[in-house]
Amino acid sequence: MLHRHDRVTAAVLVAGDLVLCYAAVALAYQIRFGWKIGGSLFGLPDNIPSFFAYLPFAIAVVITTVAVFAGNGLYTRRRLHGRYGEFFAIVKNVTLVLLIAYGAKFIFQTASLSRWLMTFFWAIDIILVGVFRAVVRRVGERVRRRGVDLRRVVIIGAGSLGRKVAEKLAAHPEYGYELKGFLGDTDSNGIELLGGYEDLERILVEKRPDEIFIAVPAKDHPRLLGFFDACEHEGINASVVPDLMEMLIGRSINRAQIEDMDGIPLIGVRQVPLLSLWNRFLKRGFDLVVSILIVIILSWFYLLVALLVLVSSRGPVIFKQRRIGLELREFTLYKFRTMYVQSEETSDTIWTERNDPRVTPVGRFLRRFSLDELPQFFNVIRGDMSIVGPRPERPHFVEQFKQSVPGFLVRQQVKTGITGWAQINGRYDMSIADKLEYDIYYIENWSLAFDLRIILETLWRVIRGKGAY
Repeated sequence: MLHRHDRVTAAVLVAGDLVLCYAAVALAYQIRFGWKIGGSLFGLPDNIPSFFAYLPFAIAVVITTVAVFAGNGLYTRRRLHGRYGEFFAIVKNVTLVLLIAYGAKFIFQTASLSRWLMTFFWAIDIILVGVFRAVVRRVGERVRRRGVDLRRVVIIGAGSLGRKVAEKLAAHPEYGYELKGFLGDTDSNGIELLGGYEDLERILVEKRPDEIFIAVPAKDHPRLLGFFDACEHEGINASVVPDLMEMLIGRSINRAQIEDMDGIPLIGVRQVPLLSLWNRFLKRGFDLVVSILIVIILSWFYLLVALLVLVSSRGPVIFKQRRIGLELREFTLYKFRTMYVQSEETSDTIWTERNDPRVTPVGRFLRRFSLDELPQFFNVIRGDMSIVGPRPERPHFVEQFKQSVPGFLVRQQVKTGITGWAQINGRYDMSIADKLEYDIYYIENWSLAFDLRIILETLWRVIRGKGAY
């Protein structure tokens, strides 16, 4: 069931995309033929066409853009989709529109259409639509934080999984969900229930929730069809929060690698894209290019920070520490020193705490904005690390965590990173087990676009000085 405010938002997005797409064509025409930007490089036709000659192209590309966006779900409710995920979806879909336009130009031999104008349109449309949707998203989030445009939610399941969903909803009011309560069995761990599983039909009628989240343990999975039938009967959308077993089944069906051993199928329950030689090559190439550019461009800044560290306290400028990387190999990690000199045993076995007295005043500033991590780009160039990946741990703690945290060593299947999916989702404020969940998600869903998203979010957090101490 589409919420009324979601319909309004979809209408606003469609109207905005129509206007901005047309504006992108007009601005691209002005850049190419009015301001003659790039004329010396690309040349200009003898007879510059009027804008009216481009009206059919403008109308066609506007309609195509809205159709492509609609077909790929950019007008559906996307409250839980991150801003970067939406931006990359815009880039992908506007690129598809451009390819369709190029294809039409080739098929219909429309020589009057400028290739460079279409390319300018692509870049301008991405910027205009991206900024517009960011504004719409921010306005929507602020409205929902004020208690407007809320979707009423009931969670089926009052166990650990259901409570985790409730905690996420409480932590993110911008999602716009209002929890009306839980349905569960008698073992509810002290949570006040709206009723038991058998009361679902009554609760759907009385509470009229906009959405149902089903977060039940494996022993209650036989009830799932009944839950869905009840929700379908009342026209209410239901979503399942998978537990570990269901996630494993989902991987096996949709994402696992299937191999054949002389007629016997082997199904792996974890897919790791970076096991592919091509993907490793792409990631390594990206890491090298970006790291070398950063080191060259910021070389003066490295020297400035080194001077600040040198005059702030006695000791070396660079702090070196043993860390565990890919396939449990040890390497030496580099950081700007932010603490007073201490014994190797102390630094290798004690966590940094908030307001840690071992941190120097200059070190506190460097840590707040993660500037102490800059030397790790040399680790990336050497091949010890990647820009994005699970954070490398000290050998002392790896030995502890592999015993106490199930699956901890899964994170060592890829290179460790300067930043990572776990870092932008909590950093110091999460337990090791929670960080591991984010690390595994990254490992199983790696792409260059995902890396770019993490880098952009990291930059935003660094600018805000958020999450570090």
